[in-house]
Amino acid sequence: MMLRHLLTGVTGAVIAWSSALAQPLQGFDAGANVPPAFAVTSFYDASPKLARAKPGDILKAEPVAAPSGARAWRVMYASRTWDDQPVAATGLIIASTAKTTRPRPVLVWAHGTTGGARGCAPSLAPDPARSFLERGGAAGYPIDIGTPYLTDLMARGYVVAAPDYQGLGGPGVHQFLVGDTAARGGLDAARAARHLRGAKAGADVVVLGWSQGGQAALAAGEVASAYAPDLRVRGVAALAPSATIMSPVVNQLFRSGTPHVYEIIRGYASAYGLSTDLLSQRGRDLVEVAGQGCILEVFKEVGRSKEPGVIADVTNDPAWTTALERNNSGLRVSAAPVLVVHGSADGIVPFGSTDLYQARACAVGTKLQIDRIEGGDHRSIIPSAREGILHWMEMRLRGEPAKTSCPSAG
Repeated sequence: MMLRHLLTGVTGAVIAWSSALAQPLQGFDAGANVPPAFAVTSFYDASPKLARAKPGDILKAEPVAAPSGARAWRVMYASRTWDDQPVAATGLIIASTAKTTRPRPVLVWAHGTTGGARGCAPSLAPDPARSFLERGGAAGYPIDIGTPYLTDLMARGYVVAAPDYQGLGGPGVHQFLVGDTAARGGLDAARAARHLRGAKAGADVVVLGWSQGGQAALAAGEVASAYAPDLRVRGVAALAPSATIMSPVVNQLFRSGTPHVYEIIRGYASAYGLSTDLLSQRGRDLVEVAGQGCILEVFKEVGRSKEPGVIADVTNDPAWTTALERNNSGLRVSAAPVLVVHGSADGIVPFGSTDLYQARACAVGTKLQIDRIEGGDHRSIIPSAREGILHWMEMRLRGEPAKTSCPSAG
């Protein structure tokens, strides 16, 4: 039955990805005005404290405005990349002010793709400690900012730790979709929250991520026991996670002109020292754009020309193949139960990615529940999943047994 499920997932992934790749800029107006990245302030400058700091130690902190019933801080804290290199990471800590006699549970919010420039950090927004706000709109922001369900979370007594990710805000090249780097940054944000006396954060942690952040959340569950044994990760919830980087259509993906590919190439070349010989000069220019602006700027630049940016199959290079494969979620058992919520009509991360993730995760013994939202797309699932996710996280913190969608053996 597991083999049949895997084959069905592969077939579904190929069909869904092929459809999505046919129009990588669908719905984007290349002529639209794109807001620039946020200005990076001196708070985000490197700290000399990093050399002696342990993961999760706070290097800097400053209060920021918070909604009623909450306190908030912008923080810089110590973290580690996938290969244990020290890095100064930044983000937000938002704590409920509801009365309690116990340490507060921590929710790590891992945001979706914002871009590769330092100015694409959500904590740089003028009002970062707020409910989720989509990019553009009346505020005219270049990226999504804020935390989904924030009002509910504050009412329920949580502390939210919202990392920007390595290379966003703080110094360094952003390692886009390098799961373990993002996972460590998220877990270290939870540690940083515990160091803020005003937050009253405890060791019980749940992780919530979306899209790029969904991959980060899944990786956090997989590395938590070894990397952060001082934290008790109780559950991991992922909305439309980028769980299958090395897919059956990876070569088509890289050649498709999808803007996210240039973020991947920039991040992986830096993280793993990989060759960029697969790029044309046009592709090299787009990688530069990926490091200078946020994701909508890459969309805009890709839309200017149909000249191919990738001129060779990425699987021709064994080092690239290894790096992509190691960032597929589900190759290691998660320390905590996992909930994945994914829309059937998602054209950004097709549902086939979750099919393949499910086969891998179930095979290694992860306790996994899949909630498929019929007709849901990449963004609509955030409000649609609200009640289910909040209830699921509460059950994990109470120690209730989690359901599983894994097929039975045989």
